[in-house]
Amino acid sequence: MLNRRPKDDQNLWNFIFSLFFLVVLIAALYVMNMMRGGFLVSVPPFDALLMALAAFRITRLIVYDKITRWFRELFMHKKIVDTPQGEMVELSSYGSGIRHTISDLLACPWCIGFWSSIIIVFCYFIFNWAWSVIFFLAVAGTGSFIQLAANAMGWRAENLKLDAQEKESKLGSKVDRSSLGN
Repeated sequence: MLNRRPKDDQNLWNFIFSLFFLVVLIAALYVMNMMRGGFLVSVPPFDALLMALAAFRITRLIVYDKITRWFRELFMHKKIVDTPQGEMVELSSYGSGIRHTISDLLACPWCIGFWSSIIIVFCYFIFNWAWSVIFFLAVAGTGSFIQLAANAMGWRAENLKLDAQEKESKLGSKVDRSSLGN
């Protein structure tokens, strides 16, 4: 089977950012080791859950939320387009280079999840004030998760309703055709 994808000349920048992440990770581990007198061996489950929810919230904030759209758009090509609905902004990644890579990174929840996790874990183990910030982010993350679950249930209910209406209209048209034949 042939596997094709568009030509992408971002491999160098992707490699550089991967190395940068690795350097940041090693530096964070080194600082945590020096300040705490050893490497991590355990985290209370409740604190781990809070950190996970905080990482979830930061990831959603950076990748999806409107309030940070201005930041994501710093790394995108913007073009104003006239449409019948009025002026619209058309966004696209730059063709190549560091801005393209950063744009890809900011659109990737898995990538931002890695970065936010390293920051959260580092701050949790180094700064006393970080627990309070992580707690607030975790509460916000829980709220976001509940909202996503509610939206999913609403979309599912709406799709089931549309499917039922579609089946009903098909059944109605079959009944109409069969009554014409009598």
